[in-house]
Amino acid sequence: MDRTQMLFSLFDNRGFGLEVGGSYGALVRKSLGFNVETFDHADADTLRQKYKNIDSPIEDVTYVSDGRGLFDIIGKPDRYDFIVASHVIEHVTDIVRFLQDCSALLKPSGVLVLAVPDKRYCFDVLRPVSTVGQALQAYAEKRTRHSPGVIYDSLATTCMKSNEIVWREPTLDDIALSHDPEGAHSFFEAVLKTDDYNDTHGWMFTPSYFRYFIKTLRSLGYFQLGEKEFHMNSGTDRPMHEFYMTLSKRAPALNVTDLDLLKASHVELAEIAISRQRQVDIGAITAELSRVTAERDALLRSASWKITAPLRKLKMAFSQ
Repeated sequence: MDRTQMLFSLFDNRGFGLEVGGSYGALVRKSLGFNVETFDHADADTLRQKYKNIDSPIEDVTYVSDGRGLFDIIGKPDRYDFIVASHVIEHVTDIVRFLQDCSALLKPSGVLVLAVPDKRYCFDVLRPVSTVGQALQAYAEKRTRHSPGVIYDSLATTCMKSNEIVWREPTLDDIALSHDPEGAHSFFEAVLKTDDYNDTHGWMFTPSYFRYFIKTLRSLGYFQLGEKEFHMNSGTDRPMHEFYMTLSKRAPALNVTDLDLLKASHVELAEIAISRQRQVDIGAITAELSRVTAERDALLRSASWKITAPLRKLKMAFSQ
């Protein structure tokens, strides 16, 4: 399956849906016969001008963001059979509010379909995962703009690998920072003085940590949505830099412990190798250590070692 087929396999696209932030890469298009409405950061004419160099059709936008929440703008509860948001959730300023809004807009049997960046395989690789506490802080602040600190971290640690923003190989070889601290700090100070919206990745996840993140916020009662299906890519047929989750109000509680998900997220982070050469060197060192240890053990077990033990003790006594 290609990416589109994979996403379509996760939900029933025959109902009435909403696509959030599709812009030039919409998954469900009216022109293809889908019964959908769209929500985006700008109207269709503005999007067509912005992405004029990209050969992809842009359809009319039903709802245009004005800084308010998704539900405040649409205002129609239990409206959709599905909501699709591909590479959107990492951009929202208040992730708890976004998930609450999606929950309110979905029918009781509806599903939210997410394609989420895996920070290990993209320009967020050097940034730490976003915590539940950070999400709760943004929600408590009713955040409608990314904080200056988030903007600074994004600029100061964003990187490229061989001039690419996404990749398949989980190493830090050929990584280069995109900005220096001075430039990031200058922009930080400029953001402090304005209420303008600055877009960035405000939220970074590994697959297992995102599962923990959703599970925890649901168990704390912040929204009804829970994990219905989860999929990670592997091999060379689909992008490694993203994973997929569908959420539903009817999903049963996830039968995985918080601790297991947190452990799994640390394993995922540990899969990021410092370099290809470091992997080779560690293997060589480990092999050499095993060889020397085996020789030492053989020597200690040998008859000659036992026979010469008194001479070694005598030598040590005279050398003190």
